[in-house]
Amino acid sequence: MILKEIINKSYYGTDNYIDNPEDLKRLEQLILFNLEVLKEYKGIIVATNYKDLGLAIKNAKIWLKYFPDCHIIDLIENRGHNFGTADLDNTLFDYCKQNNIEWLCKSSGDTILEVEVLNNKIEESDFYYLNGIGWGGMVKYDFDFDRIIKEDFYPQTNFYFINVSKTDYLNDKDYVNQTYNMIKDNPGYNGKIWEYFDGWSCEDFLKTCIIRNNLSKYHLVSPKNYRNLIKYIFDHQIHDCSHKQIMIENICHLHEGNNIIKL
Repeated sequence: MILKEIINKSYYGTDNYIDNPEDLKRLEQLILFNLEVLKEYKGIIVATNYKDLGLAIKNAKIWLKYFPDCHIIDLIENRGHNFGTADLDNTLFDYCKQNNIEWLCKSSGDTILEVEVLNNKIEESDFYYLNGIGWGGMVKYDFDFDRIIKEDFYPQTNFYFINVSKTDYLNDKDYVNQTYNMIKDNPGYNGKIWEYFDGWSCEDFLKTCIIRNNLSKYHLVSPKNYRNLIKYIFDHQIHDCSHKQIMIENICHLHEGNNIIKL
C-alpha cells in the first residue's frame, strides 16, 4: 500500500490556535504549501480557538477560499495551551463520530507535507503515527537505539491517521474538566499540567486510546530513518519530543520560521 490510499478515504482534521492577524498569514502560507496533498483527502475539518474571536471570520474565509465544502468549527472558549489542545482534538474526533466518518487524519496548523508523502509505503493498520521521543525519553532505555525502535510507543498528536469507527473516545472529558477545575483558580499554576497530574498530556491520552481499543499500529517512519532521527536527537541532546523543524518521510512539524532539517 501507499499512504495515498489512506489519505483518499480520510478526512483531514486540523486544529489551530489563532493569536493575531499574522497567524492567519502564516496559516495561509502553510495551506498553500500543503495544497496538493490536502486536495487528496476526502474532506477537511477545521477546529480553531482564538485569543480574539473577531478573527474567526477571517480564518473561515481563508479555508473556504481553498476548500468551499470544508467544515469549520470554532470553539468559543479557549482554556489555554494544554486544555485548549485537548478540547480541539476532542472536537475533531467527536465530529467524526457524530457524522460516521471512518478515518480521521489528525493534523495541526503547523504541519507541512511534501507531495512525495502520497507515495510513502505503508502496511494495513488501524493507526498510523509518528513516534515522539526526546533525549530525556531515551534515558530509560539507556540510550539503546534498538530497544527504543522496538519498545517505545509515544504517538505525536500533530499528525496521525486513526480508524475512528474502531474506537470509543479520544480524551476523557470528565478527567480533563476535573483537572482543569482543580488548577484554574490556582494562582501559582505554572502552565505545565503534567507536573501536577502524572501522565497528563495529549500524547498520553492518544496512546491510552490506542491501547484501550486494541488498535493495530504502524509507524510512519521506517526503522532505518527512525534510527537516523534518534541518533540526531541523541547527538544534539534535543529534549523536545515533537521533532520540530525536522522533515522526515516528507512530513515536518514546522513550528516556527522556515528552517528545516531533512533526515
